Amino acid sequence: MSQKEEYAGIRRGKGWTSLTTTGQTVIKSVIKQRTWQQTLLLLFILACICEFFYLLLLALSPLPGLHLSSSPLAQNPAWSWTLLPSRLLTSALGPLINSSSQRLISSLLLVIMLTGVTGTYAIAIAYVLHLPGKDYSRRGWLLLLLGWVLLFGLTLLFQPMLFSDDVFTYIFSGRILSIYGADPLNTAPIQFPHDPYLHWVISGRDTPNIFGPLWLCIASLLAAISNSTVVTLLLFKGVALLAHMLNCVLVWAILGRIAPERRLFGTLLYAWNPLALIELAGSGHNEGILLSLLLLATWLYVIQFDEQGQKTGNQGGGVSLGPPWILEVGSLIVFGLAISANLITLLLVPLYIWFDVRAEESIPQALLSCCWRTLVILVPPLVISLPFWRGASTFFAITSAMDMEHFVHAPVATLAGPIRGLFQAAANYWHIPEIVQPVAAADVMLRASATFIFALIYIHLFGQV
Repeated sequence: MSQKEEYAGIRRGKGWTSLTTTGQTVIKSVIKQRTWQQTLLLLFILACICEFFYLLLLALSPLPGLHLSSSPLAQNPAWSWTLLPSRLLTSALGPLINSSSQRLISSLLLVIMLTGVTGTYAIAIAYVLHLPGKDYSRRGWLLLLLGWVLLFGLTLLFQPMLFSDDVFTYIFSGRILSIYGADPLNTAPIQFPHDPYLHWVISGRDTPNIFGPLWLCIASLLAAISNSTVVTLLLFKGVALLAHMLNCVLVWAILGRIAPERRLFGTLLYAWNPLALIELAGSGHNEGILLSLLLLATWLYVIQFDEQGQKTGNQGGGVSLGPPWILEVGSLIVFGLAISANLITLLLVPLYIWFDVRAEESIPQALLSCCWRTLVILVPPLVISLPFWRGASTFFAITSAMDMEHFVHAPVATLAGPIRGLFQAAANYWHIPEIVQPVAAADVMLRASATFIFALIYIHLFGQV
């Protein structure tokens, strides 16, 4: 038999089939390992670039041209090392920073920093989006993400100047309750002129600051731990950072139930988000606690669906946490805790309940389901609010905090100026009497339009549910 015929015989045999299968497996394994290594290397490089931009933010924040809110870190001599990056930047760009156009230069550098970190984040998201998700759903990737988030967060934790003074209003509200024993819902910070934190409270100095009762309890506990202004500030910002990291774990757990192939992508989408990192770890906002409660409620709700045997995309299964009704009640209670942390969550209650009862076959059963779920959700905020309730004074304090006359904290503020100018120009052109106030008319029109659009979106969401 010739070699050619022998080769043909081997090819038709099982030995060749086995050899081919083994070779393909080895090749796929090598390609997968190479892709894994490339992904790890690229994410490491992008993480280093993000860290560079966050260090740049540390250096930019004390520049006088940005007019950011001061903090104890910038004024305490023992923590003056937090100003070292800014001093190095100032010495490197001395003529530009110290010139008459320092505000323009500082703002330009801040824009470059924000654009750079956002662009780096977008590159990471775009790359991970096209990865085979099943190969990147192991717990090791979550630990890597958490490690990088911890690095970013610790960097922003020591930001000497802040974008907002909200964290000091949190601290002061906690001190009003824990140190002075007063009602934080009816007491303004200015009533304690000798308090060391009043110096850093700017926007909420003259009026009571209305927060959810659960957050007031948390703030009072944190404010009572230490008398050091620096330690207290780091405590509040540290809690916000821990909440952000907990949220990453919850997002990972939820996606493991409903979309395992999107675990890395979805978690990275939240974990590396520059806005979330800067606002939570950098500025210490309390929305991290709110997100933790909402995500925990969502996680319990998703597990409940799995326990009921409904398909949620879970391929790996999960550990049973109890009967479905216990999980559902637990989800509703946690949702109620979210309301007690931030009253804005009340807007989500109708959507949440409707999503839960939309499959009921009869109207009476749907109404009954709505009623008992609403009661369970409202029990936690009502119970936690009882110690703070002072009757009419508390009611009017909460309702008066709903500011509908100003746009400073809303995106619609970008339209206020042009619309006011348009109304004023129209009033001048048509010689409208001075008794008619075009600016007030513009504000009413803007508020009415924004409310109408919000109502349309809200109704649309009901339809989507």
